[in-house]
Amino acid sequence: GLKYIIQAKKENKGVLLIGMHFLTLELGARIFGILHPGIGVYRPNNNLLIDWLQTWGRLRSNKSMLHRSDIKGIVKALKNGEIIWYAPDHDYGYKNSIFVPLFAVPHAATTIGTYKIAKITKPAIIPFMPYRLPNASGYELLILPDEKTIPLNQDIETVITYINKKIIEKLILTAPDQYMWLHRRFKTRPHGDPPLY
Repeated sequence: GLKYIIQAKKENKGVLLIGMHFLTLELGARIFGILHPGIGVYRPNNNLLIDWLQTWGRLRSNKSMLHRSDIKGIVKALKNGEIIWYAPDHDYGYKNSIFVPLFAVPHAATTIGTYKIAKITKPAIIPFMPYRLPNASGYELLILPDEKTIPLNQDIETVITYINKKIIEKLILTAPDQYMWLHRRFKTRPHGDPPLY
């Protein structure tokens, strides 16, 4: 799938590399960075030593890291043709989220950041996933085609639902046992709804 990255770069487009929180996340960032160094979007770890180690490891083969709230930095990088690794699969709470379906949960708090970033920068939106092959036979880096069919001209709820169904669910279902379910993806509920955990 590297051809999709190469094609986007030939078209002078920034690349919004849509990743997920899989157990292979760090390995995937390393492999991808060796091939095409990019910029990671992340939340600093509360433990300063862990944060330093994590950042050091990621920067060994990538350009830089941006805080997940640095939308201006993300937009600037994409407009400059950079590759941004971005993971819209977490539950970030009420702020900057809407409730849309994800799997069998009709109201999953989902970030609207993907919509805002894509609407402003018009990047190539390329789903990406590193996963472990069966029988300890190695790893594969799955890079899918540019999601040119995302209906960015539609309302935000339609777009985010599309991203959940066509990208997030599809990637998770490729290797559901390797997804970091420990992050409690469905912890934020609409006011009045009972907790799922």
